[in-house]
Amino acid sequence: MSYFAVMLARKQPEKLGLTAQVDWLPILLRIRDLARIPDIGILDFIEQFVQKTLGIAVLPVGFFEHWLKEGKALILLDGLDEVANPAKREKIVDKIRCFLGQFQQNRAIITSRPAGYRRDFFHTTEFPHYWLQKFDQERIQLFIEQWYNSRIRDPKEAQRFKDSLREVLEEQERIQLLAQNPLLLTIIALIHRYEAYLPRKRYKLYDRAVKTLLTNWEKRKDVDEHWQLEYLTRDDLERLMKRLAYWIHCQGDTGDKEGGTLIDRDKLISKLGKFIAKQKQLELYQAKEEAKRFLQLVQNRAGLLNEQGQDYYAFVHKTFQEYLAAEEIIYLQENNNFKKVLKHIQQYLHNPHWREVLLLLIAQQKPKKATKVLKAILGHDTPYENWLHRNLFFAGSCLAEDIQVADEDLVTEILQQLVALEISENELVGGRIRYQVKQTLFSLSKSRFEKQALELVKAAGDKVEEERLWKYQAELGEKKAVIEMLLEQLADEDVEVRTSAVKALG
Repeated sequence: MSYFAVMLARKQPEKLGLTAQVDWLPILLRIRDLARIPDIGILDFIEQFVQKTLGIAVLPVGFFEHWLKEGKALILLDGLDEVANPAKREKIVDKIRCFLGQFQQNRAIITSRPAGYRRDFFHTTEFPHYWLQKFDQERIQLFIEQWYNSRIRDPKEAQRFKDSLREVLEEQERIQLLAQNPLLLTIIALIHRYEAYLPRKRYKLYDRAVKTLLTNWEKRKDVDEHWQLEYLTRDDLERLMKRLAYWIHCQGDTGDKEGGTLIDRDKLISKLGKFIAKQKQLELYQAKEEAKRFLQLVQNRAGLLNEQGQDYYAFVHKTFQEYLAAEEIIYLQENNNFKKVLKHIQQYLHNPHWREVLLLLIAQQKPKKATKVLKAILGHDTPYENWLHRNLFFAGSCLAEDIQVADEDLVTEILQQLVALEISENELVGGRIRYQVKQTLFSLSKSRFEKQALELVKAAGDKVEEERLWKYQAELGEKKAVIEMLLEQLADEDVEVRTSAVKALG
C-alpha cells in the first residue's frame, strides 16, 4: 500500500495501471489508527492526521473534499484485520462503507488478512475481492533481477550475483520455499548481497536473518534520535527476543502457517516486564514501563516483532518465532542441562506446532548428543508406530538438517529402514507411506547422507521401479548422468523405451 502511495506521489500512476491524465492524490490510512478515535468521521480523521503528523498547521479550506468530489483520490485503507475486537471491526466497516459511498467516484483498496475478514463486510458486486498469492518462480526471478539491478551499477557484477542467488535457490528447496514470502526473500537477498553466500544450514541462515533485521533496525538514521529505552541496550535485544519467542511459542498455535502467535498487549507487557526485571535487575514497576517503551519502539521500527492488530503483537513471520524459540532452549542447554532438550522431544515430538523448533534445536547438537537425540526419537512411544512410522520419518528429517552423528551405524539403520519401506510388499505400506519415504529421502539432497542413501536405494536392485530409481538418482546427486542417459534413450529403436524416457524427462 505504501508503494501505491509513493508511486502516485512521484507522478508515476501508469505503474499502477492508472491513467497519467489525472493528477492523483493518494490517501493512505492505517485502519488500526482510525479505530483508536471512534467518535470522528474518516474525513475529519484525515485532516487531523495531516495536521498533527505531517505538521501542516493550516489546510486550504475544503482541500480533501475537492479531490474526493473530483474523483481524483486513491483511497488506501490498510489492515482491517488489525482491529481485533469484532464489535469495533463491525463499526469500522460501517464507517468505511459510509465514507466510500459518499465519495464513490474514487478508487479504493482495502486490505485484510483472512483471519480478520468476512466476505459480507463488503459486497462483492461493489467491491471485487482478490487474494494475494505467494511469489511463484516467475516473480521470484523478477524480484532477483530488479533487486540487483537497483543496487549494483556494474551489469556484469549484478549478473554474477543474480546467477549465484538463483543457483542457491535451485539447490536448496527449503530456502526456495521461504523465498515465496516477499519479506523473507528480501532478507535472503540482503544476506546474499553483503556476505556473497547463503549458509546451507537453516539455523545459520535464520541466525543471519535475525541479525540482519536487528542491524537494519538499529542502523536507521532516526533510531539514535528516538532511542527511548532507559535500561535496555542494543546488546539486550536478541537475548530478550529469544526469551520472548519461547514464551510466545508455548502459548500455542493460531493456525496461521506463516504468522506468529498473536499475544494481547497487556499480557505481553506483563511477561516482558518480568523478563526485563530479571535480565536488568530492576524493580517490576520500572521493568513494565521499559516494556511499554520497548513495544513502542518495536511498533515504530518494524523489527522482528510487529503490532499485528489493535493491541495484539506477533513475530513478523513464524519462522523467526520458531528459530528464536529453539535458540532459547539451546541457551538453557548450555548450562549443562541436556535433559531440557530430551524433555522437549519427549513432550512435543509429532506436535506440528513444535516440529520446526525441534528440528532447528536438533540441528545444532554436537555429534554425541545428536546420537542420543536420534535414539530418543526412534524409541519414542508413538501410537501406531508400526503402521505410521512417524518416528522414523522424523529421524530422517533430522538427517536432512545435515547433523553430525557420532554413531554411523545408527545413520545406516535409519536409511536402511527407509529403503526397506520403499521396496516393501506389505499391503500395510500404502501410497501415503511411500510418498513420505520418497520425500524424506529426497530431503537428504546436498547433505552428508546423500551418497549413502542413494547407494542403499541402488543396492535394492530391481525391487525399486526403474522410473522411481531415476528420480532418486536425479535428486541425490546424479541428475546430470540421469539426464544424459534419458536423452540417449530418446533415440532408442524401442518405442516403449522412448516413451519411458519422455515420461521421466517430464
